[in-house]
Formats: sequence, structure tokens, C-alpha cells
Amino acid sequence: MSISLYNATIGCYLQTIPPILGCLDKARAFCIKRGMDCEKLLESRLHASMLPLHFQIITMLHFSEGAIIGAKTGKLGGPDMTLSFTFDQLQTHLCASLKRIGEFDPADIEGLCGGEVVFQYHDVTLPFLTEDFFQSYATPNFYFHTTTAYAILRAFGVPVGIADYIGTVRTTHGSKLAADVKQQTGEEYLAILEKLAD
Repeated sequence: MSISLYNATIGCYLQTIPPILGCLDKARAFCIKRGMDCEKLLESRLHASMLPLHFQIITMLHFSEGAIIGAKTGKLGGPDMTLSFTFDQLQTHLCASLKRIGEFDPADIEGLCGGEVVFQYHDVTLPFLTEDFFQSYATPNFYFHTTTAYAILRAFGVPVGIADYIGTVRTTHGSKLAADVKQQTGEEYLAILEKLAD
């Protein structure tokens, strides 16, 4: 049984982006409590050779909302490196993108199946079938930059844990489990994770 393109894309974005917004809220509270300027977080990075938090968030959105738009138009370039946001503006940008992602019509997303997408950036040209574009390129990029953003905040000292990354998982009722087995919902599981030590 194949997973729908909508669930494999929009479903994942709607699960993952809200916790990252929560991480940024925790980052702000962390900085305020310590009398630190949260703007400095935007230029924080895991290693000198890696790009900073600001870039990671921008690129995370490029490979989620941007990837959907790219699949609709048939082409996608690199992330917009001219974007420059304050901490507040970056959160607003992320919220606005999340809202737009939630408004995509499932039927429109499913209708992208069987199409073609070309990723072109400088002298790199990568042609894909739409499904391969998401499965082998856009989605791995989305999770890489999401994970890096999370890791930058954690390395900076922001008290985030797995609950601040994984979000609410999509569970279903297991019909083959014994009747006396307590089956957790995604919300209940998230509550369990939130109790774990950072």
C-alpha cells in the first residue's frame, strides 16, 4: 500500500514545523531569562564551516512550502539567500509559511503525482519524477535543515528534547492488538515525551 503524496509531504510539514516554532519560543524564553540577545542565535552554527540558524530555517521552508510550489511549476532553484530577518520576523515568516502549507488542497497535491520537477541551481541540473523529487531530494533536505536548526538551539543551551522535535505522531487504532492493551494517541505519546528529561 503506497502512502499518499499529501501525507508524505504536507502531513510531515504540519507535524514538524509547529515543534520548531515551539523551539524558537523556548529559545526566546531562554535568552530573556539569561539577559541574552536572541538575535545572536540567528548567526549561531554547529561548526564554523556550516551555515547559521537563520539559513537553516529559511532552507527548511524552501524544501517544504517551496518544494510544493516547485512541484506545481515543475522547477525549483536554491533557497533565497537575500532574505534577512530579525528573530521576530523569522518566527513570523515561519508561521505564515505554516499557515499556507495547511491551506494546500489534498486533491491538488495528489494531482502532482506522475509529474516532473527540475531542480536547477548554478551549474547543477537535477531532473526528477515528482515522487522521486520529494522522496529522494526535497524531504531529506527538509529534515536535514530542520534537524540542524534544532541541534543549533540545543548546542546553544536551549532546553529542548525529542518532544520539541517529533511533534504529534499520526497513530491509528491497532485492530490486531488485544482489547486490554492501552493504545496511545499521538497527543498522549507527545505528553509522555514531554515528561522525559532533556
